[in-house]
Amino acid sequence: MTSSIAPTSNSSLLSSYITQSQQGTTAAEQQMANNVSNGTNASSSAAGLSGNFDTFLKILTTQLKNQDPSSPLDTNQFTQELVQFSGVEQQINTNDLLKQLVGSNGVKSLLNYVGNYVETPSTNNQILVQGGQSNFSYTLPSAAQKVALTVKDASGNTVTTLNGTTNNGVNNVTWNGKDSSGNAVADGLYTLSVAATDSGGNAITPSSVDLIGQVTGVQTADSSGNDLLLGPYLSINDANVNTILSPAAMTANTPSAPSS
Repeated sequence: MTSSIAPTSNSSLLSSYITQSQQGTTAAEQQMANNVSNGTNASSSAAGLSGNFDTFLKILTTQLKNQDPSSPLDTNQFTQELVQFSGVEQQINTNDLLKQLVGSNGVKSLLNYVGNYVETPSTNNQILVQGGQSNFSYTLPSAAQKVALTVKDASGNTVTTLNGTTNNGVNNVTWNGKDSSGNAVADGLYTLSVAATDSGGNAITPSSVDLIGQVTGVQTADSSGNDLLLGPYLSINDANVNTILSPAAMTANTPSAPSS
C-alpha cells in the first residue's frame, strides 16, 4: 500500500526548501557580484539552486496528490507557496541572465565607457543632441574658405544653419542644441549637411563626419562585438569606436552664431 506524506510534514519540508532556495539565491547573487567586481567569468551555485527548485516542485506536487480530502491544503498557504515558488524561479532566471551578460565577450571591460564620450563614424551624417547639445566633427581634405553646417530634423525641416570652422583635417564642433530662433530642440537624432567651398568657390567634399555621444550603458550584441548605448536614441558597435574622451577632455570648437 502506498503511504502518503502528512500535510504538516510537507509544509515543514516546503518551508525548509523555500528557505534553502532563498539562501542559495542570495549566495549565488553574491558570487555573481564578486565575479563582476573581479572581472572573471560568472560561475555561481545556480546548479544547486536549481536542484532545490526542482525538489521544491516535487514536494509541492506530492503534497497536492496526497493531501487529506477532508482537510485540504489551506488556500492562503497554497497561494503563498506559489508566490514564493515564482520568486525563486525569477531569481534563478535573473542569475542566469547575469551570468550570460558578464561572461559574454568582455562586457565588463566596456563598463569603463559609461559616462565617457565616444567618437564614431556617422551613419547618413546623423548627429546626436544629448543633454541639450550636440558634439560632432567633420574632416576636410583641404582648408576651406567657408563652411556652412545645416542641421535638419527627422522630417527634413531645417533646424538651424551654422558657420563651421574651415581647417584642413578634423574640425570639432559643439552645437548648443538651439534652432535658428534660439529655441532649444529636443534631444535625439538630427541630420547634418556640410557645404564647404575654397577661395575659388569650388566645393570641398568632407571625407568623413563623425558623431560624438556620451555612453549611458552597454549591452551584448552578437559575435561581432557589443553595443554602446548613447541614451535611448542610438546604439553603436564597440568595434566602431574611433576615440574615447572623458567629459573633462572634451575639446570642441563652438561654432559662431547661425548664419544669415
